[in-house]
Amino acid sequence: MSRYHVRITGKDVAALADLVTKHKITVARHTIEKVHDGYRVDAHAGDTQIKALEAAGYQVEQREDADAQGKQRQAETRALAAPHAANALSVATSNTYLDVDQVEAALAAACAAPNDVFTQRVKLPHPTWEKRTCHALKIGKGSGAKRPGIYFLGGVHAREWGSPDILIHFVQLLANAYITHTPITIGSRTFAAADIKNVIESKDLFVFPQANPDGRHYSMTTESMWRKNRRPAPAGHTQPQCCGVDINRNYNFLWNFPQYFDPESPITNSTDPCDYEVYIGPAAESEPETKNAVWMFDTYPNIRYFVDLHSYSEDILYSWGDDEDQSSDPAMNFQNPAYDGKRGMAHDKAYREYITTPDKTTAVHLANTMRDAIKASRGRVYKTEQAMSLYPTAGTSDDYAYSRHIVDAKKAKVFSYTIEWGSPDNPTPFHPAYPEMKQIIDEVTAGLLAFCVAAS
Repeated sequence: MSRYHVRITGKDVAALADLVTKHKITVARHTIEKVHDGYRVDAHAGDTQIKALEAAGYQVEQREDADAQGKQRQAETRALAAPHAANALSVATSNTYLDVDQVEAALAAACAAPNDVFTQRVKLPHPTWEKRTCHALKIGKGSGAKRPGIYFLGGVHAREWGSPDILIHFVQLLANAYITHTPITIGSRTFAAADIKNVIESKDLFVFPQANPDGRHYSMTTESMWRKNRRPAPAGHTQPQCCGVDINRNYNFLWNFPQYFDPESPITNSTDPCDYEVYIGPAAESEPETKNAVWMFDTYPNIRYFVDLHSYSEDILYSWGDDEDQSSDPAMNFQNPAYDGKRGMAHDKAYREYITTPDKTTAVHLANTMRDAIKASRGRVYKTEQAMSLYPTAGTSDDYAYSRHIVDAKKAKVFSYTIEWGSPDNPTPFHPAYPEMKQIIDEVTAGLLAFCVAAS
């Protein structure tokens, strides 16, 4: 059965909430659009689901067959890989996505001479379910407890092929500019050599580009729309979709969402091991991939900023994702059990998540800094907004990162973001054709460079 990329229009916001609560549709992007005849969202759905939605009064615009187009993208990647093997580790000269082994090889190459004086490859402690070892890269020359740390994470969702490529390109571009004492120009934005020098000599960058290599390999070779990791299916479950956990629902932030959220909340999480998209796992931080991402925070306590790369929407999201922000009532917060069962409803008064006004101001400012640099690349305008929309989340990396200092005052405050790169108008928007992906790589790299310059 085919699964189609679809755009679903409902008459009002309540109808879009019903997509999750009543029709069990997993929406594919954060942004909800107001259109002339209602509200619209992107999703993926099969033939039976599409017919049921149309019978319920929704307008469904059927776009590409995601499975068929995904097979085509896999074939393109295989066909282009061999002729360009010599340039396989250079994103700037490549014509196709890096595979799992190439990402790891590119990380190893990035810390070889002459880069070894300011880069260090970091071995992550938890092998994946398929026994792969992951690595991150620490970039920075000099030392000192007051050096702010900036942590970039990618490759969490298997089908979002471009995130590791973006981060490898970022590393390669930054390292080359520092070694050669040259500026970096992307579109109309130039980062001076002095800015690059200041970033590397006064800050620590941590780049973990491929958090979920098992899932990435499976998506690139077998099932292109695969999102989760490859945890073996529970005993008694033989369906293919029963493998895996959504890593970005597995962090220790309101992880046990049925306890914390309003029963009517259209939260995009599931306790069903056979949910194809958003199974939260058997326990918070149960997965080696999640443990590795958290280990970075615990091991490098100077991390003050965090950006997790995903697709798609052309959004830059800041905290919080579980409910709408408020800055007036500190007691109304995710740790207060008095609000259990009330979270996750947009536009109500029962619960909103607390964030201080100064933190909100800082969060928005840095998000806008990335937005402006991205726009300078080729004119694409990413929307900066709070992560909570109609569809709340729990167990995500960005909320976990920002919550750490609230749960434990001894831990550093981490301003955290999710970038949703790429347009929904791209065919196979989770893994667009590589000529388009190269443009996305440039624009997001510009955003990350601007973030590094501005964060202090």
